[in-house]
Amino acid sequence: MSDSHLRPTDLRPPEFEVAEDDPFASDRLNRKESVESLCSVIGNAEGPLVVSVEGAYGTGKSSFLRMCAARLGQLETQSVEFNAWQQGHTGRPLIDLVAALAAKLEDQNSWETVKDTAKQVGWRTATYLSRGLIAPNESDAASVFNDWAVIETNVSGFKESLHAQVQECGGKLVIFVDELDRCEPIYALDLLNKARHLFDVPGVVIVFGVNRTELGHAVETQYGPDCKVDGYLRRFVDLSMQLRQPTNEEWATYVSHICVSVSERSAELRDASHAIRDLLLLLANNCGGRLRDVEQVVRHANLALPPRNYDRSWPVWVICLLTLRYVDRDSYERFVNGIIDLWGLLQVMREHFPIGGDGKQLAILDSIVLLMPGEGHVPHDKDEFVKQYTTIRQDKADDALAAHGWYERFGGRSGDSGQQTLEALHRTIEFAAPN
Repeated sequence: MSDSHLRPTDLRPPEFEVAEDDPFASDRLNRKESVESLCSVIGNAEGPLVVSVEGAYGTGKSSFLRMCAARLGQLETQSVEFNAWQQGHTGRPLIDLVAALAAKLEDQNSWETVKDTAKQVGWRTATYLSRGLIAPNESDAASVFNDWAVIETNVSGFKESLHAQVQECGGKLVIFVDELDRCEPIYALDLLNKARHLFDVPGVVIVFGVNRTELGHAVETQYGPDCKVDGYLRRFVDLSMQLRQPTNEEWATYVSHICVSVSERSAELRDASHAIRDLLLLLANNCGGRLRDVEQVVRHANLALPPRNYDRSWPVWVICLLTLRYVDRDSYERFVNGIIDLWGLLQVMREHFPIGGDGKQLAILDSIVLLMPGEGHVPHDKDEFVKQYTTIRQDKADDALAAHGWYERFGGRSGDSGQQTLEALHRTIEFAAPN
């Protein structure tokens, strides 16, 4: 595809994919060891087991669970992935979960008995949960206890039929439940309850990917702020596993991969790829290590990529200012409102930017900032540039010369003309970025 036909959506980072024959081919955060450890625990578990894989929003829980499922497939252990947020079609967790299991496994076994007993359990328990087991003015107390006995029989029947299906699956069935913390509080907690009690069957392992903080909010919403969240959640989970934060090296590998597709947009992006990587690393370090925030910046930058008649440095400016907007919103607003000039912006970026290497990244960053449209005079003449740079920045002349070299390489400042203005850049970013 030629540059003239490139669209912003063409550059969107692809979804994380897991190959069945090589689960760790896309693992750029070095989580193979953790996946192997969890799979070993699952493989050695003799009875029913409920596990929580915990991490903050956007830290890669879904990718972790997918790698686990693929690895278990290599080990010939049957697993099913259930996205509670996307597949909660009926609003009744038991029905949704059993339906997902049957859809995945119906080519191997007949799940009709499991579905029938699940339906009976679901309807009966829903009725009594809505009005209480024993109504205050129940005219026939005996019928209430008879109904309780029917529910108990249905629950036992469900477990027996589920156990039979698990045996046909080889004696073990692993259910990965993702996006639980994005569901409505009642649904999320009901799913936890059903998984703990109704799926408490030998050979069944349930693995929840959860954000404990968000799930805690669901508990508080349902039971009030005085509820002891950790104690409540421990009732449902046998084993908790915390995803570790990536190291700086792992972040660098991950972000470098993201930059590959973006850098195909222009020669300027390719030349500035190291600086872009470090800008996104800066973002990652300041947003608590959330992969989704980094990917979101790239997607926003893609949305803000301009037509071909814009300044060719525009995409680099977008990424630079988007990162600043995430990391230091106040300084971003001060710059776009003309309160600080380009040299002031350079000082802000330098304060946030990770310092390291041989200074090349800093020189590229300086040139990116000083090329932007905005307040403040930046001389094009090399001698004048070096003089002003060393005066304002109080850096060595060699640093100023390096910055000027990249400044020239990127074409020099073309001036604030037409749509290539700070206002246009600001409008583009505000259109593409969320509040």
